[in-house]
Formats: sequence, structure tokens, C-alpha cells
Amino acid sequence: MGVMQTVTPAGAIESLPLQEDALRVPAGVDIETIEAARKHGTPLRDWPKAAANLYREEITRRIYREQHFLFLVGLLTCLATIVIDILVNPAMVMEGAVLRILAVAPLTMVGLLAGARGWTSVLKFCVGASPIAFIAVVVQLGFMLPPELASRYLNATILLIGLANVMLPYSLRGLVVFDCAALLVTAGIIAVNAPQGIGAHIDQITVFALVAAATLPIAARFERLLQNNFLLTLRARIFGRELLEANRNLRSLSETDPLTGIPNRRWFELQFDARILAPGEKGRGTDSIGLLLIDLDHFKAFNDSHGHQAGDYCLTLVAEALRDVIESKGGIAARYGGEEFVGAVRVTDKSTIVELAEDVRGAIADVLAPADKRRSPMVTTSVGVGIAPAAAKLPREELIEMADAALYAAKDRGRNRVEVVEAEAAFNIGSELRR
Repeated sequence: MGVMQTVTPAGAIESLPLQEDALRVPAGVDIETIEAARKHGTPLRDWPKAAANLYREEITRRIYREQHFLFLVGLLTCLATIVIDILVNPAMVMEGAVLRILAVAPLTMVGLLAGARGWTSVLKFCVGASPIAFIAVVVQLGFMLPPELASRYLNATILLIGLANVMLPYSLRGLVVFDCAALLVTAGIIAVNAPQGIGAHIDQITVFALVAAATLPIAARFERLLQNNFLLTLRARIFGRELLEANRNLRSLSETDPLTGIPNRRWFELQFDARILAPGEKGRGTDSIGLLLIDLDHFKAFNDSHGHQAGDYCLTLVAEALRDVIESKGGIAARYGGEEFVGAVRVTDKSTIVELAEDVRGAIADVLAPADKRRSPMVTTSVGVGIAPAAAKLPREELIEMADAALYAAKDRGRNRVEVVEAEAAFNIGSELRR
């Protein structure tokens, strides 16, 4: 048989690039629903419930993704405004730093902890409460300055609310709640601290509210873009699932024998390399590999006598019986072509391979067994077996040659029998055959 060689498996079936767990689509959502929602600008409340819930999950995931960035920006902004305190009124630097630490730092720490622990409601609250606390500190510090400087700090809150509306990963409804809370907190601090009452600062409060309201359409536009992108993603997922299913069907067609329903030769070649020749951790160096070629005896005569439909039905019964017997031993079986089938198994005791071949021969003889036990079976088979040590890593082609030689011997010696050709490993000089 020539010098032994080690070959790399050609392969296990490669994974499809599309993974089903990444193609989740809510029930009741199809291409028509998605296109209608995109075309007519259907609001989120009118989406199918499952799709709306999935979108809200995406918003929540966005908050988790961006939490560290948002808290970091908040802390850096706090530090930057301490520099402004130094430039405007050095006397209040210490008090301003303490206020920032007491108001903003706890919310930031709790928010980070909530993000790490998966406390979604707490995280959402802290993401919005942190900038509101910062706005409250800025307003409070404004009243520690002379009147001509206080208005600058109050006006700074207007910039903060505008930035928050653009940056916070909330839905439009969530931003409205945030803006109302920020406005109430700001107005409350002004009411408590303003010597002349809240009326003296009604202009700042009005501008604060107007800026908040004016930036909400920008946030609404951004949310609409997010929703549209989400719908496009759902559409892509649906196409992906259809492609995945088409690929599965195509693979099944390319690896399944259409007549018998069992795998075909192409499937066998792939699975032999993956499961028999190189089973990984499941295999042992002392294992033996057996390859069986099974050929029905006088099948042309059976076809001529009983018709092609009966012949096809016979092949189907044989295939089922063959697969059941071989797979019960952890092996693989396939139709090789015509009335010929192939099987392979990897076992610790090579005598099991010969027993398996006899079981295959007996099972096929029982497929169309005559009622009169004294008569010969209507269908018999000859089985050629090639056996080699797994450690030798003989290529599939060499094992097939061995099994084919054994099958030829079985036919030559009267059919309805099992013949074996065995290879013994001789790593330095090649392989010897013995029958």
C-alpha cells in the first residue's frame, strides 16, 4: 500500500458565518411590518409589542455600553468647573469642591456599581440624576457670587441641559422626564436662595425651559434615526435567517441521498475525517478504524424481476437498516453509489469491527426475509472491511482500497459474506497488508 503518511483532516463541516443566536427576530414581525413602520413613521407605541420590547432592550443595552463614558464626562466636567471657580472666586473653591463631591460623586459610584451588578433601574436613575445634581451645584454656587457674576453660573445651566438632551441615551419620553426634573430642581434652588424671590430670575428659568424644549426635537430626530436603524437591523436579521435556512437546505441537499434519505458520499468523506480519523480528545492511540464497503448481491437481477420501484424501496429499507446498525456502535454510514453503501467506525477492539460487519450483513438479509425460513433471503450483501490502527492515520483512500479488495474477495468467494483486509502499523517502513 505504499509508505504511510499523516494527513490533516480536510474537514469538519465549517460553521456558517451566520449564527442563529445573532439573528433573533420577535414573533409576529416580518418584512411587510418593518417596511410599513419605516415608510409611515409608525411611533414606537404602535409597533408590535415584541418588537417594541426588543427596541427598549436595545436602549437599555446602550445605557450599559455608554455608562462609563457618561460618568467619566460628568466627573471631568466637575473638575473643569473647579478651575472656573478658581478664576471667578477663589474663596469658594473649597466649598464648591465639597458640594460637587457630595452631590455628584455618590451618584456616580452608585451608578457604576449598578452597571456592574445589572441593576438597570438604579443605573438609569443615576445616569440622569448625576447631571441634575451637577446643575443643582452650579446654581447653588451662583448664589455665592456677586449678582453680576451669579447670572453667568445660572446661564451655564442652560448649556448643561442642552448638552444633556443630546448626550443622554434615553428615549424621548425619558428626556422629557429628565428635563422636567432638572427644571424643578433648578427652580427650587433659586426659590430658596434668591433674596428677591424666584420672580427675579424668571427670565433664566424661562430660557432654561426653552433651551430644554428646543433641544428635544434634536433628541427626537436622533431617536427616530435609532428606531429606523433598529428596523433595518431587524430586516437584515430576517434576511439573514432566510439565508441561513436556505444554506441549511442547500447543505442538506448536497449531503443527503435523495432516494434513501441517508447521507451521501460527500457527507461521509467530511465526517470520516472529522469524527473517525481525527476525533480529538475522544479518541485513543490504541483505537482501530474500520471502513466497510457494502454491496448488494445480484441487485440488478432483483430490479429486473421486481421492477425499479421495488428496487428503490429495497434500497431505502437497506439504507435504514444499515444506518441503524452502524450508528448504534457510534459509526457513520452513507450511500456510496448505486447499490453500494459505506460505513466507518472507530473502536478500541478491532474484533468489534468484524462483529459489526456481520451484524450489517445479517440486518440486510432480514430486510426482505421470506416467510419460509428454509428459503434464502431475497436480498443479501457482501461486505468488505478494511481495518487499520488509528495511530497509523491511514488516509481514507487507502482504507477504501483495502475494503474494496476485501469486497472483491467476498464476491469471488460466493457472496453473502464478510471479508477483511487488515493493515498493521509499521511507522518507519510503511504498512503491511494481511488478509
